[in-house]
Amino acid sequence: MMKATLLLPLFFILTSAQGTELPDNAPYDLASMEVDVDKFIEMNVSHMKAGGDFTAMEQVSGIDSGKLERGYRSAMKFCFDKYEQMTEENADALSNCFIDQTATEVGVTNQQFYAWLDELDRQDAANPDPLDAIFDEMDRVSEAIYVLQDKPERSAADEAQLEALERQLIELTEKRDRVQAQETEAVAAEMEAIFKRK
Repeated sequence: MMKATLLLPLFFILTSAQGTELPDNAPYDLASMEVDVDKFIEMNVSHMKAGGDFTAMEQVSGIDSGKLERGYRSAMKFCFDKYEQMTEENADALSNCFIDQTATEVGVTNQQFYAWLDELDRQDAANPDPLDAIFDEMDRVSEAIYVLQDKPERSAADEAQLEALERQLIELTEKRDRVQAQETEAVAAEMEAIFKRK
């Protein structure tokens, strides 16, 4: 995942990056659900630490990773108190709140903080995570397939290459699905513990 999304709560990272629907297509209304916000924040921080997000931000910003972590925790608490619902519709507003408030907590301007996130984006583009790498490879293979399919006439070698590329795309799709399933399963129990309907 791009480091510029590091200040999105894990909930939105999972639903947006993996195309997952919100359970029951309903918003998580903090007033009508039993939500352990502290546990939710801890889960986010734990995954971010495991992914090296705070260390990466420290390297580009010069701000101690511990201070960044404390700022992020405080920002999440502030933003969850500000917004009564966590929905796909207000994901952008929540994301902006997390980023803006974290910048305030660590004592820098929003513009400077966004500049650091942009730098992390550039670094990530050169070093995609496994899932991003699979998507990139799928795009490359799909483009090669389209080029061959658009040929007015295809040779036997073209047909063989097309068949090989189509098999490769199927294998990549299966690999993508396995990786996504593993990532989802890894946090499913944690999410279930955090969001419980009354």
